[in-house]
Amino acid sequence: MKKLKLAWLLAAAVLSFAGANVWADDEPKQDPDFKDTPAAVSVADIEALNNRLNSLEKSNVKVNGLIQFWYTHDSYGSTLAGTSDYNTSKNQWDAFSFKRAEISLGSALGTDPKVSWLVKIDPSQASFNGLGLTSGTALSYAGQNGLGASVGNVNPFTLVKDIYVKVAYSPYATLILGQNKYAQDLEGRWASNDADFNNLSNLSNSFGNKRDIGVQLAGKDIPLGPVAGEYVVSAIQGSGQSTADNNVDKDLAAQIGFTYDKNLYIGASAYDGWEVNGARWSLGFEGRWIYNGFKLQAEFISGGLNTNDNSSANDSTWTPSVAAVAATKSFVTPAGQIAPTAYYLTASYRYQDLRLGARWDGYNFDQAGNLIASQSTWNSEFDTITVGLDWFQNKDSLKWSANWEDHLYNGVEAWQVVTIQSQLSI
Repeated sequence: MKKLKLAWLLAAAVLSFAGANVWADDEPKQDPDFKDTPAAVSVADIEALNNRLNSLEKSNVKVNGLIQFWYTHDSYGSTLAGTSDYNTSKNQWDAFSFKRAEISLGSALGTDPKVSWLVKIDPSQASFNGLGLTSGTALSYAGQNGLGASVGNVNPFTLVKDIYVKVAYSPYATLILGQNKYAQDLEGRWASNDADFNNLSNLSNSFGNKRDIGVQLAGKDIPLGPVAGEYVVSAIQGSGQSTADNNVDKDLAAQIGFTYDKNLYIGASAYDGWEVNGARWSLGFEGRWIYNGFKLQAEFISGGLNTNDNSSANDSTWTPSVAAVAATKSFVTPAGQIAPTAYYLTASYRYQDLRLGARWDGYNFDQAGNLIASQSTWNSEFDTITVGLDWFQNKDSLKWSANWEDHLYNGVEAWQVVTIQSQLSI
């Protein structure tokens, strides 16, 4: 009975509101000429909007950074005692330094063709970055002796590593205009944060890990039956990173490689140029095999140049940059025509966040044995044994590394180096 009474009351309320035109007065007055037909949208309109949205998304400037902070300890062996530049009472040397402090800006514009640009600077290049010659001056493992000894004399452009525009018509044909790493050895082409050890090999310090200004054409993942091919052809000025052109001739560099089953890689690189005082060339072979967490990698390269050309960049980067010692064991650059040769073999294994690796690399300043006045030791072997342990964190953006290096001269221990590195890449 109560339910029936409640139903009658609800019906009476509805009728009362309807009689008062409560809802009718609020209804919109429809235009008699109005036609409820949706606007026509074509597939082309949708594609154009999608392309514009993609273009806007990819045009956003991205900022990346890399910081490598070092502690370095050098201890000299008995063969060099009293002859090293850091012959303290303990016959050793310690320092904190920044190996790298890179900041890069870049973005992509459009998709057909894909155009991108990048600018990378490194303020730490004017600071300490390795072994030096005398206490209080610039330090160097990378062959830039003297850079940063007086900050007031540093050309700001030398802080620029990469500055280029890239136009990709397809993965098989990408045009690069500006300054960046050109076609060179395998280890030298890597990004700094992907290096296997804190220091690159003597091969890379001598022949690779270099930048120059020029034009490059590159392609990758080219299907060639069971393998995928890649190539880089570079025409560069030949005088080195952030330096003025040194002559009217341009240098050529090329690299080619083949990958099988994404695990086995075999390649080669070559360089051909002409300096004021003679030819500068190199030819190298490279290989890498990866299986699960295990990696085996090797390179061999040989070349020739005249160190008396007018490019100081070439003079200082074709030999390992180490402290000069006694005249009979000098590691400074020979003056004249030399034929350096280098090789290395690396083996490493990564398990989860830990990686253990070892490398043997050898370097000969003048394999041809071209003797220079009063110098009879250029054709000598300089070897380095490196053992490293890495701990990766935060999806590999943070890496802690400890490396031990044993440097030998003609088979005799010369000195040892321990480096502890904190690397953060974003």
